[in-house]
Amino acid sequence: MILHPHGNGLIAFAQSAHAFLAFQLAEHWGNRLTPRPSPRAEVLAAVLLHDAGWDGREEPPRLAADGRPLAFDTLPSGEREAMWTSAVERAGLRGRYVAYLVSHHVSALAAMNPDQIHREFLAHQEAFRSRLREQLAGDARYAEALAIGPDEVNRAVVRLADAIAVYLASGREGTGRFPGLPRRGGSAPLVLSQVTERTYRLRPWPLVGKRLAVSAEGRLLLAQRFPDEANLASVWQEATTVRLTWTLLPTGARSD
Repeated sequence: MILHPHGNGLIAFAQSAHAFLAFQLAEHWGNRLTPRPSPRAEVLAAVLLHDAGWDGREEPPRLAADGRPLAFDTLPSGEREAMWTSAVERAGLRGRYVAYLVSHHVSALAAMNPDQIHREFLAHQEAFRSRLREQLAGDARYAEALAIGPDEVNRAVVRLADAIAVYLASGREGTGRFPGLPRRGGSAPLVLSQVTERTYRLRPWPLVGKRLAVSAEGRLLLAQRFPDEANLASVWQEATTVRLTWTLLPTGARSD
């Protein structure tokens, strides 16, 4: 769950709602300077499913020690492996290359833990991907995608679409910087700069067209902290669904 401050309350976005936001970005990814994902269908599926392990695990919401609903980034590290494993399994139901990409993505998240508590998980996923690569290498549809250049592009689309979607859904302000955007002739950092409350500029511009509107639906909670889980569950049941829309622009484009 991602918590977006809204007045005196919060908008709670389920992880899969956030993944759908990332999907909308990935669906428009690529232009003459930014390589497009290929095979497109599998990469889009990986973006949509990278958080599928959370499905069925977020309701009713749990309460964190500070009285706020438990958000994805405050979940105890020991509980995350089950989410990641489930995401890879669900991706595999759609295709081996989809599972390959999601495995890479969740492994990158696991590797960010400074205590290296996910060492066995990472080893298992690496072995899993090695087996998939052997299988996919003989398939003409995937052999090219596994080459260094295309593989870098596809994994970057999953990673960057996810990172931008988290930034937007969290309601963060200011400027976000995300390294490793594949470009024709090299790699560049991707910079997301706020213009107004839900309008941002992306530099370099990695998308099709000259602007993109993306949206996500979440539940509006009329408070940010709750006395206990029973109270949170009651408020959750009666919460209305709202939709937020963000507009993304290239440098120099008018924001009106």
